[in-house]
Amino acid sequence: MTPQDSTTEETTPPSGSVPEPEGTAPEYGLHRRLRLMGAVLAGGLAVVLALLLWLGVLVPAKQEAAGYSDADAAYAAVAIEHNAQAVQLTALAPGRSTDDEVLALAVEVGEASAGRVRELADWLEARDIPVPTAGREALALAEDGLDTELPDDGSGPRSGASAHSHEGGNHGMLTDEQVNGIAALHAQDFDIALLAALVEHHYGGLQPADEEITEGEDAEAKALAQAEADAIRVEVEKVRDVLAAIGGPGSNDGSGS
Repeated sequence: MTPQDSTTEETTPPSGSVPEPEGTAPEYGLHRRLRLMGAVLAGGLAVVLALLLWLGVLVPAKQEAAGYSDADAAYAAVAIEHNAQAVQLTALAPGRSTDDEVLALAVEVGEASAGRVRELADWLEARDIPVPTAGREALALAEDGLDTELPDDGSGPRSGASAHSHEGGNHGMLTDEQVNGIAALHAQDFDIALLAALVEHHYGGLQPADEEITEGEDAEAKALAQAEADAIRVEVEKVRDVLAAIGGPGSNDGSGS
């Protein structure tokens, strides 16, 4: 056998075998990429399904075990925002009001509102629910002291960007423009504007409180709502009495309307 014949025999495929067609390697690569994509999509779908399971099953189950509902949590958040604005409004009084009775009432209402914020924040934190930023800012204002004049930019001693983000028109909440308008006043004009705003603001807070009392599930949240509703009605009467005494709406000296 010549060397040429030997080389031919060694390189000739055995009988019955079929050489790999050209293009096999690229096709194999495509199949591999498709399998990889399928695995990624399957993993993503698993994550989505797990999230839906958590939202649809585990969260309600946790709420049921803790005895509260979405409505309870929503009330707590809304009530915190509402009471936080009351704190911010009453914090305007030092440096603007010259009436001792108005100043004392502002401190009383502000501290009571801050107390409600603290109770509602405790309720949320005990259930691992975030506390609205406005609530934390209001508590910081109250800690600084609502009977002392705090430095501000002319629109009130409010801290943080969210303190100026009230949409207004909901449950008696004031808009930024309304708050800024009150903050621009002094003496009797300020007193009348502040107390009139507090009356409307407090009345607005009765709706979510009354809804929680009748529709809530958590016993503690319902008790907080009942306490708030009772306090609001008492505070409104005090504010109305002082408002009338200084010549605001409801007074009998002819200067109010």
